Amino acid sequence: MKSLAMVAAAALIVATGLAQAGEKSNVPVSISTNPQGQPVRAFGMLAAARASAGVNQTIGCASSATGTTVVAACEARNAAGTYVQCTTYNAALVAVAQSVSADSYVDFSFDGAGNCTSVYVSNGSSNAVKQP
Repeated sequence: MKSLAMVAAAALIVATGLAQAGEKSNVPVSISTNPQGQPVRAFGMLAAARASAGVNQTIGCASSATGTTVVAACEARNAAGTYVQCTTYNAALVAVAQSVSADSYVDFSFDGAGNCTSVYVSNGSSNAVKQP
């Protein structure tokens, strides 16, 4: 009788979808261009870059300070080997860049002079987790 109740409970869970895994995303490093073909944006997940089959993909941000001056730089290279980088002294953008962690999704835009114009970082549970 007890085993029949367990089977019925398991069937109910499967039927109602309670046994589903959480949302998962895996975004490879991509570089977007403007209509003139110049790179203006890069985005992707650190874990996807690390787990990629080739050796080219990378994405991330770093920051440093000298005295009272703080600067952040974000960089990305896609599977084709296209490399972009931007820097910023804007305190708000630096703060966002500093929130990058090992499993982050990073999205940054930049102007023709290599200045970051926006930085977005997501550290949600749907992000892929880096693999060795």
